[in-house]
Amino acid sequence: MQIDRSMRLRVSCQCRSGMMAVLLLLPVVIFAAQPLSDPVVARRMQGFYEVYTGRKLTAEERRTIAEEFSAGHARNGKSPEATRALAWEFGLHMILLREEKDRAAAFSLRHRLIEVNYFRPQMQNTLELRLLTEPDSVRVIDVRSGRLMTQQDVIALANLWHFAQTSAAPRHRELSLRQVDELVSLLNQGVNDTRGRLPLFFGDAAAYWAGVRQLWPYLSTEQKTFARAYARDTWQVRMPVELYAALWGIDRASASRRWAADVATRIRGREETIQGMARLQAAVAAMFAG
Repeated sequence: MQIDRSMRLRVSCQCRSGMMAVLLLLPVVIFAAQPLSDPVVARRMQGFYEVYTGRKLTAEERRTIAEEFSAGHARNGKSPEATRALAWEFGLHMILLREEKDRAAAFSLRHRLIEVNYFRPQMQNTLELRLLTEPDSVRVIDVRSGRLMTQQDVIALANLWHFAQTSAAPRHRELSLRQVDELVSLLNQGVNDTRGRLPLFFGDAAAYWAGVRQLWPYLSTEQKTFARAYARDTWQVRMPVELYAALWGIDRASASRRWAADVATRIRGREETIQGMARLQAAVAAMFAG
């Protein structure tokens, strides 16, 4: 399979920071004793969150972030040196978010940061979690599967379904808040049904849609067919691992795990879906009919 050389280099380089480091983010428990403060951690986490949120943090936010991060890792037995090393990893994430802004790699990183921390009890009511969800609020939650969708995922999923029914190049369309709320209501109804399970692809939608739009001019005819078919049929499509990596902007190891998850679903013959899918797709079709 051939992909544009410059794009391949971006895909291979942009995740060298190690996505697994991302998934070990922030075990936060605030000590009742004297708050911990580390200027090195404070600087690194300030830089990360200012790029992540797209705004300057207040002095109080900078102090709280440093204390939450240091206290949480101290609680887990990390030394100050080890905590600084972990904070340094966020400098790498900051670079990826800045260099890949609005691209698949940034969306994938953001989603994993949110999802891995959203369901952790020690992260509740923390400034860190509030900042993680500030740019893109969580709208659909499936506690049973540990999956979620942000507002951008909801909008992207609607665009992907419309794109899958056409032969045109991908073209993004924003939805009104009323339209987003309508889709969120239908999605949450499906998830809350006792038989409902949020499909893995739904939470990946913003990253995938960004990847499709980013790479469309560089894809071969076969790759474009795969990209459109996956938007329609997801795990039923036998897409190459390399295309997983390219379209989601992730490293090959992460792409292999994502590919394996789809293979496992096909082998089990279990359809990952939620109840009321027909109503949801009909609502999307009506929104794009005009």
